[in-house]
Amino acid sequence: MDRKISFTNEMGEFLAPHLTLIRSTGFFEAYVFIPLMTLLAIGLFLLLLRALRGNQTFETGLAGAVPRLYLASCFFACFLVTNATAVAFKTLIHEELDYDKLYWYTWLVSPLHFYIVSVTGAYLWLILRNKTAVLDRELYVYVQIGLIGGYAIAVDRLLNEPFELLDITTGVSGIFQALWFAFLNLDILMRLFRRPQTVKRQGGITREPKAPPHPAMSLRGASSSHQGESTQSRASEYVR
Repeated sequence: MDRKISFTNEMGEFLAPHLTLIRSTGFFEAYVFIPLMTLLAIGLFLLLLRALRGNQTFETGLAGAVPRLYLASCFFACFLVTNATAVAFKTLIHEELDYDKLYWYTWLVSPLHFYIVSVTGAYLWLILRNKTAVLDRELYVYVQIGLIGGYAIAVDRLLNEPFELLDITTGVSGIFQALWFAFLNLDILMRLFRRPQTVKRQGGITREPKAPPHPAMSLRGASSSHQGESTQSRASEYVR
C-alpha cells in the first residue's frame, strides 16, 4: 500500500499519524469497516431497545401505531451512526474518496458526515429521554434542520443520479432517503406536540391526572367534616 497519502482538510493533517495507521490495517476498505460497524450497530440497537421498553415509547405516537416499522427505523439510525462515523474518518484522506478528481467541496465531505452523525445521535438521545423539556425542544429544532438538509440530498440524488433499480447507491437511494426522513419528521412532530402523559395507577387502570380541588370546595369539605364531628359528639353526650 502506498504510504504517501494526502488529507482533505486540517483535521486530517492533525490526525495524520492515526489515520495512516488505521489505513495500513485495511480498515477503510468497505468490506472491512461495514461488517464491523454493522456489528457495533446491532449492539447499540439492542441497548436502545432495552431502554425504549422502559420509557413508555411504545405507548404513544408512531412507536405505538407501527412498532415494527419504528424499530426498523431505529436500527437504521444506529447503522447510520456507526457507519457514517467510519466514513467521516475515511474521507479525511484524499486517496479514500470515490471521486475521480478533486472538487471545491472535497474538504467538506468529512465534516458533513460528522454532522450527519451528530444529528442522528441527537435523535437517538431524544427518543431515549422521551420528554418535552426545553432541551428536548432545542434538539428537535437541531434535528429538523438536519432533516431539511437530508431532503435536499434526496432530491439531488433523484434529479442528478442515474436511476438503476439494481444499484441502491444511485437515484433509488433518494426515494428511500426521502421516505425515511419523512417518517422521522412525523415522529419528532408527534413528540413535540403530544399531550401530557397519563398517570398509571394500581390495577392497570390509566387515568388522566386529576386537577387540584377548588379552594371553595376544600372549605365546604372541611366545614362538612367539622359539622359531622360536632353532631357525633352531641349524640355521644345524649347517650351518656
